[in-house]
Amino acid sequence: MDSLSQQTTIPQMPPPTNTGGPPRRPRFAQARAWLRTRPGRFTSLSVLFLIGLLVGMLGVLLYFLSISADQQPLSLPSTPQTGSIVVQVSSTYISQIVQKNIQSAGLPGKVQNIHVQLAHNQAITVTGDDVVTVLGVNVTRHFTILLQPYIQLCQLHVHVLRADLGGIPVTGFVATFEGKINQQLQVKVSNLPQGFLYCTVGVHTESNAMFIVYSATPVG
Repeated sequence: MDSLSQQTTIPQMPPPTNTGGPPRRPRFAQARAWLRTRPGRFTSLSVLFLIGLLVGMLGVLLYFLSISADQQPLSLPSTPQTGSIVVQVSSTYISQIVQKNIQSAGLPGKVQNIHVQLAHNQAITVTGDDVVTVLGVNVTRHFTILLQPYIQLCQLHVHVLRADLGGIPVTGFVATFEGKINQQLQVKVSNLPQGFLYCTVGVHTESNAMFIVYSATPVG
């Protein structure tokens, strides 16, 4: 009876021991850690995007442009204001010539909003916008070009005095632009009346147009 009156003692199991490997993390610890770091990841991606955008813009500009000072005006002899033939060229026609040639001279974007300003015996001022797409974003740069018209070897030419993009002087496309527009300005006299030797002898600008003066000397 004494043995039955004694309480039965249940042995306690020892706590489980770690047999090796890293301790197990709570069930949702990894999810909470990922959520805590997610805002930082978005911030990093935004910063990287902005840096890439700026680097891309700078790379595009440095690729085709070189910084340079303004060009000196050409020293030219005085030219006659009258002659056998005087051709009046409007600012609208000049803007069309400029847009056609500057677009193919090396600017990387789309040229638009060309405007030509003329003044009495002054350089021709050309302004416009160059729109470049960088990483899917349109970047607009305003440009200004100053052109000096002159006569050489009986032909009309223009000399670029200044070209700036976004206020920064540039010359990366100037030589090509001059070559293209001067080639287009060459006048073929084959369509003029025969029996004369024609020569471009003068050019001057007014507020409403540019005037080109030709001489016609009889031959034979």
